[in-house]
Amino acid sequence: MMKRIAFDEIGIEAGGVQLYAAACGDPGGEPVIFLHGISENGSAFGPIMAALPQHRRYIALDLRGRGRSGKPASGYAMRDYIADLLALWNALPGGGKPALIGHSMGARIAAAFAAAYPELTGRVMMIDPPLSGPGRPPFPLPLARFTVPKAMLDAGDLEAFRAHYAAIGIDPEAKARELKACAPEAIEQSYLAMNEEPFHVWYRLLRVPARLVACGGAPFIGPAEARELEALNPSVDIRYLPEAGHELHKREPETTIRLIREFLEGR
Repeated sequence: MMKRIAFDEIGIEAGGVQLYAAACGDPGGEPVIFLHGISENGSAFGPIMAALPQHRRYIALDLRGRGRSGKPASGYAMRDYIADLLALWNALPGGGKPALIGHSMGARIAAAFAAAYPELTGRVMMIDPPLSGPGRPPFPLPLARFTVPKAMLDAGDLEAFRAHYAAIGIDPEAKARELKACAPEAIEQSYLAMNEEPFHVWYRLLRVPARLVACGGAPFIGPAEARELEALNPSVDIRYLPEAGHELHKREPETTIRLIREFLEGR
């Protein structure tokens, strides 16, 4: 059961887009920024944040196009997400070097930001990032994997929507809340960008303490990909979970909490 933790709201403007984040924990503690996946929002990390020790400051950003944040018609490339993170960093009291924890697309954002701005990043944890990009195999799931359920929901076909997510082990009601607050442009343009932007370059450039969690039960990082990443940047600590699914924070919250605690405690 989720602890009863009071969440504060943070609002900032970045390049004309209003962004919102939910925060909990000690306002003077080490900042930890959570970055969600392509069709989620910051609330996906709410139960995880509430279960962690509250001496740190946990911040879950609603990425542009999702949740309560603004939904522009365009502007969903990595440069846009990095600019939003810079605006959030600028709003942190006292600055500091926050830890970044990202899942899926959010893991790619965390890696890109940490590679570009190591002096602004304390450490980075990447949970099952897609490895698509120039010269690499494309994103392993079709765009329809995201857009068809969104269309079902928008059309009011709730029976088909619930059946779709129940079949893959995801709470349909929670997913409905996420997708209702997700702009279709955010999904489509972010998906295309993940096939065009160079994750392996960012990964190679990482110099801050970093951990990669690879979920072997998902189609994103298999044993061969994990070995390549290990050779590409030996400084990154790789934790390979052979049976874990991609939605680790939703399907295995206790495992996710343990991994995050170990990461934040330097273990």
